[in-house]
Amino acid sequence: MLIGIDDTDSLRGGCTTYLAALLWERLDAVGLPRLIRLNPNIPYKTRGNGAVALNIKGNSEEIKETVLKLVKKHAHLQGKKANPGVVFIEALKRKNRKILNDFYRRAVSELVTIEEAEEIGKSIKAETHKFNNGRGIIGALAAVGANLPDKTYELIAYRTKGNYGREKKIDRDSVFEMNEKTYPETFDNIDPETRQILITPKGYDPVFCGIRGNTAEVVERAFRLIKPMEKIERIQVFETNQGTDAHLRHKKISELKPYDCAVLEGNVTVDPQSIEGGHVLFGFSDKHGEIACAAYEPTGKFRDIVRGLIKGDKIMVYGGIGKYPNTLNLEKIQILKLGRVYERTPPRCCGRRMTSAGKNKGFKCRKCGKRLGEEAAILREVPRKLKLGFYEVPPRARRHLSKPLIR
Repeated sequence: MLIGIDDTDSLRGGCTTYLAALLWERLDAVGLPRLIRLNPNIPYKTRGNGAVALNIKGNSEEIKETVLKLVKKHAHLQGKKANPGVVFIEALKRKNRKILNDFYRRAVSELVTIEEAEEIGKSIKAETHKFNNGRGIIGALAAVGANLPDKTYELIAYRTKGNYGREKKIDRDSVFEMNEKTYPETFDNIDPETRQILITPKGYDPVFCGIRGNTAEVVERAFRLIKPMEKIERIQVFETNQGTDAHLRHKKISELKPYDCAVLEGNVTVDPQSIEGGHVLFGFSDKHGEIACAAYEPTGKFRDIVRGLIKGDKIMVYGGIGKYPNTLNLEKIQILKLGRVYERTPPRCCGRRMTSAGKNKGFKCRKCGKRLGEEAAILREVPRKLKLGFYEVPPRARRHLSKPLIR
């Protein structure tokens, strides 16, 4: 039986992956549980916008009873934004697999409604259970249906309940040593620019740390290298779509809708400008429309790359749209062709540079008095500091789904 669960957490607590870990331990699971991240731009998300899916063998009614009992016990039903959804599917025919995978591809990249999820559930004869408004059935269905041509793994270690909300205690040096020994097979462990440890997220929930990598074996090895300084209740490895760019779709600006995840190809039309708060924006067009692209303050030195762009540069931009489809929040850029920059210098006369004769009045020679027009200026190409290729935000600003360049 395939089981999907989502939205059991809230801004104040709860954890959907912890619930999956409990079920994986208590039931007869086939393979690893799945952690499927959904559209990061959706305003209804709690924290990581992740759903889980499990494949369980055994008596269907007993499985359902166990799952629903644990959901009711561990879901943060009184918390703001907690709207759990649970889905049970006995078996998936090939046709229904395609229907669900298509639904997943939408749920990971655009806005999907509860009503649409309910229709999908009915069409494939899934048994759905909703708590509060039941928005979680969107992620639950998507997690069950996700086909992952590219996948990563995450080992999550969980704290004992008495430590929830307390500062996480870990030997910092052991994390850096682990990173040195396993990177790039593991990734986003630390931020090189700030030396911030990234594997221990903040929050009042059971998660102590999460280590992400390309195989289950490497994340397990990495965990053995770190030194937690508090008791760990349990660990669980998940198969995930994290770090795969599964959310991005090639689009035209004219096709963008609120909360879309997109890749756009076009040209810089307005030079980058720094605004209050340390953010950097520039204008961008793909001949089908115009949009602002933003590198926000948390992206650190990535903003220096963005500042180096000029009008006319041909680039691809990767990122997400908010409530209004007029700004793209940048996750990475690819520079395809650099515009040329020229420096104007005065022509020479009588063995020296001529001087300006005034604004738009050309040049004059101080020695012989000769005058020349503006067109006589000598143009010299100035080398650009930027090179062709990809540039990405630092790990501390990277979204769960964004694919690091080292993968």
